[in-house]
Amino acid sequence: MVVTFHAVGNNAGGIVVGSYTDPERATKERAAIERGLDSEVVEVLVDGERYYRVVIFASEPRQFLLEARAGRYADAWLWSSARPGSLASQNNSPVTQPEAAGSHDRLDHFGVASLRRSAGTSMPVDGSREDAQRSSIVMRERRGQDAVAVARYETVDIEIDGVLDEAIWSEVRSYDNMVVLEPDTLEQARHPTHMRFLYTDRGLYVGVVNYQPAETLIARLSSRDVNINRDAWGIALDTSGEGLYGYVFNVALGGSVIDGKVAPERSFALEWDGPWEAATHARSDGWSLEAFLPWSMMTLPRVASDRVMGFWVNRKVAYIDERWGWPALPFTGARFMSALKPMALPGVTPKKQLVVFPYGSTSYDRGPGVDEADIRTGLDIFWRPTSDLQLTAALYPDFGAVESDDVVVNLTSRETFFPEKRLFFLEGNENFITSPRSQTMRGGGGSSGGARETATSFRGTPTTLLNTRRIGGAPLIDIPAEVTVPGYERSKPTQLLGALKLTGQTGAMRYGLLSAIEDDPVVYGLRDGVRTGVEGDGRNFSVARLMYESVDEGRRAFGYLGTLVDHPLRKATTHGFDVHFMNASGKLNVDTQFLMSDVEDSQGFGGWADINYTPRRGLMHMVGLEYLDEKIDISDLGFLERSDSIGGRYSLMYVKSSGMKRFRSWRSVSTLTNWVNGDGRNIKTGIFSRNSLMFTNRNEVRMHLYYFPSRWEDLESRGNGSFQTHDRVYWELAFGTDTSQKFSWSVQTGGMQEYLSGWTQFAGVGVTFKPVDRFSLDIDANYRNHRGWLLHQGDRRMATFDAGNWQPRLAMDIFLTARQQIRLTMQWAGILADEQAFYQIPIEPGELIEVEKDADEPIGDFTISRLTAQLRYRWQIAPLSDLFVVYTRGSNLDNRVDDEFGNLLTDAFSDPVIDIFVVKLRYRFGN
Repeated sequence: MVVTFHAVGNNAGGIVVGSYTDPERATKERAAIERGLDSEVVEVLVDGERYYRVVIFASEPRQFLLEARAGRYADAWLWSSARPGSLASQNNSPVTQPEAAGSHDRLDHFGVASLRRSAGTSMPVDGSREDAQRSSIVMRERRGQDAVAVARYETVDIEIDGVLDEAIWSEVRSYDNMVVLEPDTLEQARHPTHMRFLYTDRGLYVGVVNYQPAETLIARLSSRDVNINRDAWGIALDTSGEGLYGYVFNVALGGSVIDGKVAPERSFALEWDGPWEAATHARSDGWSLEAFLPWSMMTLPRVASDRVMGFWVNRKVAYIDERWGWPALPFTGARFMSALKPMALPGVTPKKQLVVFPYGSTSYDRGPGVDEADIRTGLDIFWRPTSDLQLTAALYPDFGAVESDDVVVNLTSRETFFPEKRLFFLEGNENFITSPRSQTMRGGGGSSGGARETATSFRGTPTTLLNTRRIGGAPLIDIPAEVTVPGYERSKPTQLLGALKLTGQTGAMRYGLLSAIEDDPVVYGLRDGVRTGVEGDGRNFSVARLMYESVDEGRRAFGYLGTLVDHPLRKATTHGFDVHFMNASGKLNVDTQFLMSDVEDSQGFGGWADINYTPRRGLMHMVGLEYLDEKIDISDLGFLERSDSIGGRYSLMYVKSSGMKRFRSWRSVSTLTNWVNGDGRNIKTGIFSRNSLMFTNRNEVRMHLYYFPSRWEDLESRGNGSFQTHDRVYWELAFGTDTSQKFSWSVQTGGMQEYLSGWTQFAGVGVTFKPVDRFSLDIDANYRNHRGWLLHQGDRRMATFDAGNWQPRLAMDIFLTARQQIRLTMQWAGILADEQAFYQIPIEPGELIEVEKDADEPIGDFTISRLTAQLRYRWQIAPLSDLFVVYTRGSNLDNRVDDEFGNLLTDAFSDPVIDIFVVKLRYRFGN
């Protein structure tokens, strides 16, 4: 090994891309630097400690630093000859004592450490960033950057009110390191953001002052986890310390919060809710916030040395529609979890935790043939004996939703996916995630700003072995032929007797066990005109998960997930093996999974691989390969759109956020797909182009153009053969205005060819009105004019329809306080369809055969009128402790061929199949 010593003169400078205590590690990192760059390993002494810095020398170091931070070296810094001193924290027994009150530590535009003492004082760039603490060294060797040393206190007296008037905040070092991430210019943030952190054995305290002109503040209250355009600040915490799993917390001006979980590399899921506290306060020079994040709600691995976590902070400034962040990790870059800034937290050893959630609810149901009251009680128990082990139990759990699902009219053979909303299944669910495909929310960023969006015609669905909405879902019952059971009875949820879940971690191994037992269901129908009940058996569900992860160089992970659904009528077993890889630069990510199912002695196999390559910021290549045989079936406890599929897709995403005079940003995604079934017939081929242009005034235009070549359709025949479709085209043009305004609107228009070339034209309009922070109103109306809409009619029969399709929705929120909300929602779907032509599916695969309809067959015209309306009051008494008062009304009218839209809508209100009033109280007790 050769270590080169550079003389550091007045004009010397370079980019430090890594700092290590191990010279061999430094030499190895230097060898990985691409050829043609002038790089050296430089030995330095800092506070008596010896470090080996990997330095790249460039003619324009600041420009090169910008490029380096956008690529592999997200936390590189500029090293110049002038050094004001080490940033290592000083000691103050019995806790770490930050710098003197009033001083302020700042990282410059590129994350370069400098010391700003007063306005107008220009300080040189500091290159001596090494911290002598052992925990900082460990994290630096893993991430190539230095840990932020957070002040530790035994006890603190901080009232979480957002004011930051406690004296302790003035003792804690503050940071102001934000750069612009959206759009991804990485420029210096235009307003200061002073962030302070301290911690105790109980949790992490955060105090932030967000400076900006008071007249530009945008405060808007919302339901939990609703991402809208408003002023907000958030933090992501990698509690594993190795980029394996973590949490996100966001608080908006006014007090509304968002929380969830994050997995490599940038997969967010907002279903999880945690018992943390936050409050905000409007000031004459901006706004401030305080937050307390208890360790007890987080999964924390056991560590041999001092604990280190990764973190990323971000701030949304709504009036200019920008997101700022530190470290500089734009969503258009390759890395996120693997490049978070380390935070040194010595001595964090959470105590044992026992939390009990008793609940009580009373309901009054006035549905068809029902007029009864019901009282239910139950209990959820969360026990965490150690920081890396949690046992969760539920006894007579309340899995009745107080938030209704969307109204969906699905006349296809493909199943609709509904996300999980129940606390028991969301807690610790990160251990059961096997790939990004199993996430309901993928990627990140952007949705909380910009222009108002319109409804999309195509929605992706997850592919997963574990879809917990199956547990307690529609019952599996053998219904006698002489009993007629309506659809709403067949689809009602099944009560659960109990459920148990164990999640934990031992070293590099994570594991999880889940078991749930359903009560025996009863559905009601008519036998000879008399209401009668049909009893069935409940299902037993079992899930096991095991995963090994290594993050020494990049990330490598190997996992297994197995499920079992046991029922007298059906037994289903699945096995999944997943493999994950990310290289050291984070540019290459590979996720694969291999599947096997055994359902009633019918075995199926499948698997897929997703490969993402990000050569530079704003450019990403995405490849997906898939093989699923005809017999693969994971639907008893998982979710899979279809089986019998072999093929792949390639997508190129390009984002440009600078250098355009009239536009603020341009996003383009181009995709090629091709899939065949087991017979070699093409079942899904397409060329897709999606583009969006945002103007400098933050209005946006979106353009989609898809082309589908002729293919074979083997699903819509419902098992009655295959037929060939025509070439088809889809186009869409949409426009939305700036959502930071009190009034915003959006419009869209487009067309889609049906299977036999008929055109369906569609249009939509929506408005959002937010005159004050405590009130919001959203109204959307979408209309489709179907021509040649091809639908299955039973057996080998198909028919085309001309139809009108209205789908309006309304959502109104009134906030008495940030914790008390009145919400009214309504969705209606109305369809009037007239049968046009009649077709026969050929016995041998081929084109549909147009035939004359038999004279004795009934007319195929149909109507649909489905409504869901809900009025809900929610009072958050304490974290995760709520009182709900909910009235829900829903309808699904019978077929009324000769009716009109107006009557279908009014009768949907007056003829409900769901008419229920619920009062529910849940309270959290625990240490």
